[in-house]
Amino acid sequence: AFATFHSLFRFDLGFKIHYIILALLCLPRMYKYYIHTTEPAAKRLAHLYILTLILGGMCWLLDRTFCDTVSTWYINPQGHALWHIFMGFNAYFANAFLQFCRAQQREWRPEIRHVLGLPYVKIFKVKSE
Repeated sequence: AFATFHSLFRFDLGFKIHYIILALLCLPRMYKYYIHTTEPAAKRLAHLYILTLILGGMCWLLDRTFCDTVSTWYINPQGHALWHIFMGFNAYFANAFLQFCRAQQREWRPEIRHVLGLPYVKIFKVKSE
């Protein structure tokens, strides 16, 4: 519903505030899980989450600040498009990390695996009798 209203009425400031609030609400839980997990591959997912968050934020900020200048260049780096790409990976890494931590809490023996270089969580549930 929010996306529909945003596309119709352009709640630019509301969208940004909404996104920032959601991100800030997730950070404490991510940090709690980060300090409790000992799996290096899972910690790497958390690092990738933070890295893509920072890179996406920088792309967005630079695009907003220098849009008039950059748009006249022969090759436009497309900061807003890069923001979408980085935030897509950001959402993926955050969900994969949280999935790993939740599976670990439930003692399901999660493992980080890779397909074409992209990490994913493989869960081995213990069968109860």
